[in-house]
Amino acid sequence: MLEIGLNHPLHVRDERLTTRGDACRLLYVSDIHLRNGRSDRLTRQVMDAVIRSSPDVVLLGGDLVDRVSELSKLSGLVGKLREVAPVLAVGGNHDRWLGMPQVREAVMTGGGRWIHDDVARVTHRGRVVTVAGPDTEPPAGGDVRILCAHNPRIWKATRQSGYDLVLAGHLHGCQLVAGEYHDRLFPGALFYPYCFLSHQRGSTRLVVSRGVSDLLPIRWRCPREVVLCHV
Repeated sequence: MLEIGLNHPLHVRDERLTTRGDACRLLYVSDIHLRNGRSDRLTRQVMDAVIRSSPDVVLLGGDLVDRVSELSKLSGLVGKLREVAPVLAVGGNHDRWLGMPQVREAVMTGGGRWIHDDVARVTHRGRVVTVAGPDTEPPAGGDVRILCAHNPRIWKATRQSGYDLVLAGHLHGCQLVAGEYHDRLFPGALFYPYCFLSHQRGSTRLVVSRGVSDLLPIRWRCPREVVLCHV
């Protein structure tokens, strides 16, 4: 229940929007926070989680890198992920502080696709899964429509935009969790209204990842994780 440091394997959380046997498996990986002294360990943990999950697509959900020196490590990680599945990526606030163009270039150098202001369409067993970034209009068409974002506050503006799934991270579950009430994690929800794990409104589901890493690596009842979505 208590985790100090980055020693435990990443938890793989299942979120199922369908029970169909041919579901597309999307692995949402957010808040990696690559920085000096821990990038290699985090890369190994992410790759281990990806191999265990066998996803059809990997979605990188922002706050990928904290230091310019680690941009090459991000490219290397994306390259390794591409050996398992296509990689689609958006940025977060840390990436913006570092320089969104540099992070975008690192992702693309590794063979990933940057969709922060774009839309990708993935065909899986005859079905089209549409994945949009946060800085684009809701796309038309597709059998499943997904918004890949970073900050869950986007939920307020997009929960009636026709998406089936909205993915976010950013809050890390607030790292210390006393309990859950009405889908929200407390005490974090006292400060952040979208401190959810999963929340349904009509036909749209919000899923918020607790993330891969933290600036201060201390957690209580809040496992570091990636999220495997079956859509």
